[in-house]
Amino acid sequence: MGYYEMANLQIALLLVFVVIAVLFILTQQNTLKAVKPANRLMQPGMVWLQLIPLFGQIWQFIVVSRIAGSLGKERTSFQEDSILGLADYTAAEQIGERPTYGIGLAYCVLEVIDVLMSTAWAHLLPTVQGLVGLAMMICWVIYWVRLAAAKKKIVRLAV
Repeated sequence: MGYYEMANLQIALLLVFVVIAVLFILTQQNTLKAVKPANRLMQPGMVWLQLIPLFGQIWQFIVVSRIAGSLGKERTSFQEDSILGLADYTAAEQIGERPTYGIGLAYCVLEVIDVLMSTAWAHLLPTVQGLVGLAMMICWVIYWVRLAAAKKKIVRLAV
């Protein structure tokens, strides 16, 4: 493969990565938008700060925590808003106390480990780095799916 073909492939992969990252962050933003403003622990637009190099790796931990906390507060508010706290209890229970937090935190931790391994120890433990990267991708996809599911439940309960 020549230089230009390799450069074109790298540009194409970068564009794919950017599109996927934007779609993921849109899911985070839309999930926060579905939460009542009083229950949000952060403004939906703040999720975009994850795109800032280096800072974004720290900020993602805050985003995951605040989204989970916002979803938990939303769950509690559904229970308080219903008659005697019982009418929507089953549906609100499905949202969970801090849904998405555990898998989101696992994704963030594995992502940081993957980055550290790729810069410092990749030549020493390439198989371990590959496994960490695979685990990170699996956690990330599960987190994304759970975010979308939580948003759908909130929208359904709000109707």
